[in-house]
Amino acid sequence: MRKIYVAPSASRKNGYPNRYIPLLKKELEPYFEVLEADGRPCLMQGLRLIANSFRADVFLLSFVETIAFHKMAFPQFLMAHLALWIMKARGRKVVFIFHNPRPHKGENWMSRSLTRRQLVQSVAVISHSSQTADLARDMLSGWGEDPSKVVYACHPVAGAVAPEADNLYDPVRDVLVWGEVLPYKGVAEFVSSPIIREEGLNVLIVGNCDDPALSARIRKAVEEPCPTKFTFENRAADFRELQELVSSSAFVVFPYLPGSVSGSGALMDTLAMGGTPVGPSVGAFLDLSREGVCKVYGSYAELAGILRCGERIPAERLESFVRANSWPAYAKLIALLA
Repeated sequence: MRKIYVAPSASRKNGYPNRYIPLLKKELEPYFEVLEADGRPCLMQGLRLIANSFRADVFLLSFVETIAFHKMAFPQFLMAHLALWIMKARGRKVVFIFHNPRPHKGENWMSRSLTRRQLVQSVAVISHSSQTADLARDMLSGWGEDPSKVVYACHPVAGAVAPEADNLYDPVRDVLVWGEVLPYKGVAEFVSSPIIREEGLNVLIVGNCDDPALSARIRKAVEEPCPTKFTFENRAADFRELQELVSSSAFVVFPYLPGSVSGSGALMDTLAMGGTPVGPSVGAFLDLSREGVCKVYGSYAELAGILRCGERIPAERLESFVRANSWPAYAKLIALLA
């Protein structure tokens, strides 16, 4: 059985920030011997890439380009390039999961270099949004490379739609915003919007924010009197609590700022929990709106109109979507591509 290394490794500080890599490793086990299946943490991603470049037969790479923003970025940048050279010299296959058009922290010459190297060297490129897949094809074509190796694959969904999702006729709140609060997620802009503030909504925001300046900005806007009632809880919620919060909310809003957003694990979890997601008309949000399982907006005025209308997505439609986009099906696709 071929050995596969799935990057990134777990970090020593935070482990894995979401379930994407652990779920992926588990579902790949029928097809590969998965290295680091136990999720043991590493000190430096660059060093772990080099170590595994001698061990694996297949390399499934995610977020390697974000090394450009890690501690000791330049040494790790050199390590990543060396690891990729070793993979190529050994004749091993690379599959690149191109999650976002650019890292959430921005981009620089190192991130662009690593993105280009992965796009060119990979035997297949997977993207969770059609927009990002098109971007990858354009980039490859511009470099004289084969764009046909780019594949759009919907972000997989874990679990099943909550049975009570279609039976809630009187939600206790209008809007839930959940997930780690980061600048690109647009929470501060959302709570500061005059249009949203005048709608008279009941809005709950639950998510950990480690940025004191961003947290203070959100709290200042939330505490200023307005017709809309905002509640900001700076904390992480476990999956069971989130299930209850999603089920008791008319809408789950993702006020993400355009630019770095492609797919969203929180969006897929919301669908599995039976929620009606609303997000910007970009990336995976736009893709899923075409499948009828997400509502999208191009301005805060459009967002206010969606929330005012109150039309939710039927549970049977969510159930059909979740069944069609499972983690086992995604792992099978990767095995075929590799």
